[in-house]
Amino acid sequence: MEKILEEEARRIKRLGFKSDIARGEVANPKSNRPTGPPPFDAILISLNQCCQLTSLSRTAINRWRGLGLFPQAVPLGDKRVAFVRAEVEQWVNDRIAERLASRKARNSAT
Repeated sequence: MEKILEEEARRIKRLGFKSDIARGEVANPKSNRPTGPPPFDAILISLNQCCQLTSLSRTAINRWRGLGLFPQAVPLGDKRVAFVRAEVEQWVNDRIAERLASRKARNSAT
């Protein structure tokens, strides 16, 4: 493994790139291996969890989806969908921001 790193460092130096390998600063080649599952940004939640998160019924969520005013569902099977949690949370935050904006507009109009 060290021989491969040395050859790679020589090749990188010859090409003019600057990196940890080229500077010989890679102490333990195994140290950069992942120790657990990769970070997972797109957490999927079920329709029921979506209902709990938004305080809306399944019917209301499906109406909003039909109008294109709710985050798109991720199809998981014939009759199974899920939602990206971050998108649903952003949708909720947008509703809160709209409420605050309308309050400010009302207060400034009076």
